[in-house]
Amino acid sequence: YIGIGVDPSMDSWGNMINRARLEMAREPVVWWSLLAAFSFMFTLVLAANLFADVVRDAFDPRLREQKG
Repeated sequence: YIGIGVDPSMDSWGNMINRARLEMAREPVVWWSLLAAFSFMFTLVLAANLFADVVRDAFDPRLREQKG
């Protein structure tokens, strides 16, 4: 509505989920593209969180003092 966002013709996870959402209303139901997008997004977010935890543990001086 304000002109910011991904062009609908471009491939992105959001556009992939939107297309899969529209496919869920059709017969036969095509659910695997929706599952694939959510799985990749979940894996990416989980990996980013685990990486951030490792970086925090490595560089947080307060954690080093508590461990001994």
